[in-house]
Amino acid sequence: MEIDETSRRRGDFPTEQPLQALRDDHALLRRQFDRYFAVQDKADKQDAGTHIVQLLQMHAALEEGAFYPRVRSVDPGLIAHGLEEHEKARHLVALLEPMDKAGTDAARLMRELADTMLDHIEEEEGQLFPKIEQSQIDMSALGHEMQALELQLVAAHAQKLVAPGLRV
Repeated sequence: MEIDETSRRRGDFPTEQPLQALRDDHALLRRQFDRYFAVQDKADKQDAGTHIVQLLQMHAALEEGAFYPRVRSVDPGLIAHGLEEHEKARHLVALLEPMDKAGTDAARLMRELADTMLDHIEEEEGQLFPKIEQSQIDMSALGHEMQALELQLVAAHAQKLVAPGLRV
């Protein structure tokens, strides 16, 4: 099942295939890193960098809030390692957030972030996901939980854009 990025933004989530949703996020992240490193135009680079930061924040929140807690029993060591990689990425994102994403300092940090995240993605898709697919985890329940959290995260992000400081 192919999920395009616009359908995910509309709130469609493959609840029966939550691993596919994560793979789709990973593919989108790879494309954004490729775009960031390929473009020369400062505005395009800034846009790609900002998009990467937002994607990582949303994706990490989804994995940490719903995915990892439900699949921890499959391989606690891989989950712990994944959380360590998330923490490293969070540190790099915090450094990148206030920066001009088109600048040389940002490009250096973005390369470190890309290396960290691409390694993380390879470990998840190559080691963790196959174990989950062989487990007895209820994928539908996991998918519904992830969908609910993603909708909350998208709503919170939209609120920040539309009405910063407004409590809903």
